[in-house]
Amino acid sequence: MNTNELKLCIDIYKAELGGGDRPTVDQRLNAARAVMLAHLNTFDESFFPYTIDDIERWALTLRKNKDTQAKVKIAIAHGYRCFWEERGKGPCSEEIEAGHIVPRCRGGELTIENCWIECRAHNNQRRDRSIEDYMASEDMTTQSLACFST
Repeated sequence: MNTNELKLCIDIYKAELGGGDRPTVDQRLNAARAVMLAHLNTFDESFFPYTIDDIERWALTLRKNKDTQAKVKIAIAHGYRCFWEERGKGPCSEEIEAGHIVPRCRGGELTIENCWIECRAHNNQRRDRSIEDYMASEDMTTQSLACFST
């Protein structure tokens, strides 16, 4: 999932779309209107870069995929941009993940309280290091391979 797809999923979540796997033409149009309105209200952007097919595909993914649901809830709670953006840890990648504050290998769970949005580059770079250790490190290479927090 990339940043734009996450933003679309946030819009879909906020639009509170119901429905099944085979919506009618009217349901698709109404869903697109609701998602577009949610986008304008949430992101204050006048450009809506998604198609009705994008909305339908991601609405289905959001409804059926627990990881996608978790990422959306985390992004709503903590922001949709990489936590490490502009914190001196190098450029962000486009792909995003749920980064664990307490890594999974140390008992951290996939919860809103224990996660934030990280780009894949920073998530892979940090691995199982604590926030303090990662911030103190000066290199920008992958150091620890003991745990993958995705």
